[in-house]
Amino acid sequence: MRRIRVGNQRKEQWIPLDEIDRETLATALKIKDEVKEQTVQVPCTNPKCKKTIPMTKKQLEEFFISSKKRYDMIIFPFCSTACRAEMLAQHGGGPTDHQG
Repeated sequence: MRRIRVGNQRKEQWIPLDEIDRETLATALKIKDEVKEQTVQVPCTNPKCKKTIPMTKKQLEEFFISSKKRYDMIIFPFCSTACRAEMLAQHGGGPTDHQG
């Protein structure tokens, strides 16, 4: 795609990809999808805990994005409800169940 001027307006002109560019794009998109499916070890947010939570990179991304979009808050991963409760108690909160 390229942008051109027609009079006082900017317009977009789509230029088809040639064969090698289509293959390169397809390969890049495939690699991007494969990377998102790789498993990473996410550390528990409780600093006293040394456990990790296995998640794919896609799950980790969705974890942070969906909580921000749905609840307008950032939620941190804990390995268990006990670790979460310990951190909430330490910081003046308490465990709550939000169902919706």
